[in-house]
Amino acid sequence: MLHWFPTPYPDELLYSVLARYHVWSGNISPKMTIEELFGKRTVRSVWDLPANINILLNQMGSYCDADQLIFNHTMYPYYAAFLLPNQSKQVKKSMLESKGSTIHTRIGIAASKVKLKTNLWVCSDCIKEDMGSYGETYWRRVLQAPGIFVCPKHEIVLEETNASVKSQNQHEFIVATPDVERQRVNLNELNTEEFHLLIKISKATESVLNNTLLQSMDNTIRLKYMELLKQKGYATVNGMVKRDKLYQSFGARFSDKTLELLQSPVIFEESDWLTKIFQKHRKSFHPIRHLLVMIFLDIDIDHLFDNKEYIPFGEGPWLCLNVACSNYKKTVVTDLNITICYNTRKPVGTFRCDCGFVFSRRGPDKNKDDKYCIGTIKDYGHVWKAKLTELVIDGNTLTEISKEMQADRSTIKKYAAELQLKVPWTLPKSKNKNINQSLGENEIQLTERKNKWIKLQENYPEKSKTELRKLVPDVYAFLYRNAPDWLNEFSPLKKKIQTPNQRVDWEQRDKELLKKVKQLIRTWDRDCEKPTRITVTSIGKKLKKLAMIENYAVKLPTTMDYIIKNTEDTVAYQKRRVEFIIQKLSYTGEPISEWKIHRLAGLKQSVSDDVKRFVTLKVNEYNLIKVK
Repeated sequence: MLHWFPTPYPDELLYSVLARYHVWSGNISPKMTIEELFGKRTVRSVWDLPANINILLNQMGSYCDADQLIFNHTMYPYYAAFLLPNQSKQVKKSMLESKGSTIHTRIGIAASKVKLKTNLWVCSDCIKEDMGSYGETYWRRVLQAPGIFVCPKHEIVLEETNASVKSQNQHEFIVATPDVERQRVNLNELNTEEFHLLIKISKATESVLNNTLLQSMDNTIRLKYMELLKQKGYATVNGMVKRDKLYQSFGARFSDKTLELLQSPVIFEESDWLTKIFQKHRKSFHPIRHLLVMIFLDIDIDHLFDNKEYIPFGEGPWLCLNVACSNYKKTVVTDLNITICYNTRKPVGTFRCDCGFVFSRRGPDKNKDDKYCIGTIKDYGHVWKAKLTELVIDGNTLTEISKEMQADRSTIKKYAAELQLKVPWTLPKSKNKNINQSLGENEIQLTERKNKWIKLQENYPEKSKTELRKLVPDVYAFLYRNAPDWLNEFSPLKKKIQTPNQRVDWEQRDKELLKKVKQLIRTWDRDCEKPTRITVTSIGKKLKKLAMIENYAVKLPTTMDYIIKNTEDTVAYQKRRVEFIIQKLSYTGEPISEWKIHRLAGLKQSVSDDVKRFVTLKVNEYNLIKVK
């Protein structure tokens, strides 16, 4: 058991705590420290999601508990907040036990297109504060998360150190020092709005790291996203996402430059992450992409996990808006049916009161006055009609009745005729007919048209329902309004159209795509201001075939073989940048030196020795040719 252990600082990585233990314990060998902490020498140093925590706690005694270490001093809450419940439980279990090899694969980090930072990052102002408060500094969790370029506290650009997250000695914990070698990240190309977005990302990441909220059931987050999309008009009431509008607004909110920086570019395709994140979650999405969606929808992590439903007309009961009812403008309506407007795709609410009054309006309600609005009155109901009868019997004029019942004169006349009231004003002629007589006439007309429809099918047995409809549109319209069920039953059955099975010739498609890829690579970066790296993704994007290459790679063997042979790793890309800069400088006649090549080619101080030797070789070659 350990007799001493450093007190973790706020937001300090467990990795950093163990690094300070190594320094203050006076151990010379990292393996000695590993053995003291975990009781064995085979445990590796992992900065973000370490395992063997139960063993460490047993060594520490009752110093702190597992949840305190995992939630406050590892990256677990950053990922777990967006994982399915079973995933987050399994990851936590692996961290407690000795199953660290499965953690990154289970979360989806290994396969994610959002890559982790290769080195540890710091904030210069945080270091100054640490030295003043604690006399030492430490590695902060929030600064190591992907997409974090700005300190959430001081809002200044971060600095990348030369301390690799994957040390050459896999058992070593690298301690943070105030004089650690570091380089400020270059964000000069970003405008003010883009920089402020990075600040929002940093603060949102910090909020996620400081929370203990997890999904209680599968797709809790997706369902919340869907409710918010409905509220903001990016989805219908039935949950159909309006992708055109969504992508247009998302692109207006976030620039391409920012999305590239955050490793989350969007393409209007079915396979794109912005489309799939709103579908049923069958795989993990990187937290940075969830944070972008949250910022787009103007919510924070607490709002994401609340249980509020999308209610376009507010919570019931709702107001009765029947002026003749004793409950006028009182919340007594409990029957609400929500449908979708055919033209606008917005929600339409139909309210039914016990007084018989039925009305509807298009939503959603945006302010407190909207609840008093009536779009269409579908039925005035028995209470309203009884009040109309009473006013007529009392001898009120048409104008007085219209004013009190809040209905126009023609509506009052219509219902007075329907109720067969004796009134001093002229009623509509069409409404003065005897109701029984009208019903009888309607039955006769219905029978006549049914016979015509049956006779028409006997004369044209080969014609479809649509073709028959064109021959007698008036008959069809009458039957459709008055006997739709009969019309469906006594109409020709819909013919099934046999569509040919058009199979894709993948061999031919492979050949065609290979030609395009070869042509693209031959002309790669031609007439470009700066070179771009040749990768599977960049080739797919330039050809606008990324989805095909990603989803059907197995069916494109020759194309994929050629692409893999011609893609560049980091070193090859850096060397090509060096050649590009030398060629550009030689063309302008500028003097060439190694430091200038490093700066213009964007090479960091931590660049590999292979690239450094290549720069020296190319500069020497150039200078020799120039002397000759």
